[in-house]
Amino acid sequence: MVKIELDIEGISWYIETTLETDTVPAVGDIIIMDKDCISERDSAELWKTPSNQVFKWADEEDDAPVMEWFDCDTEMLVTKRTWEYDIVEEETVCILGVKFIRYEEQAENTEEGMIRKA
Repeated sequence: MVKIELDIEGISWYIETTLETDTVPAVGDIIIMDKDCISERDSAELWKTPSNQVFKWADEEDDAPVMEWFDCDTEMLVTKRTWEYDIVEEETVCILGVKFIRYEEQAENTEEGMIRKA
């Protein structure tokens, strides 16, 4: 099993699920990240972070929390995939670099409510 960390614009967070190594999204895949999938600790931090400090495309006046951008219809494109081994936790971590690609279109959820491969 692999622990998944997402990184967008230099802000990283863990998701609450682990995946089999062969099911980890590849570069070019589209993923859907719901608020409920983000770890509690990281979720609290993302609720404190204003969108306009993270996203280049966010309006200068947009101080809504980053977490507002996560919904069941928010799609992100995997732009980078790296692997690390956490010696303390003794587990493999896959870090996915992602960027938002859509905000309004309805998307289908998978059983876990997280990943849909393109």
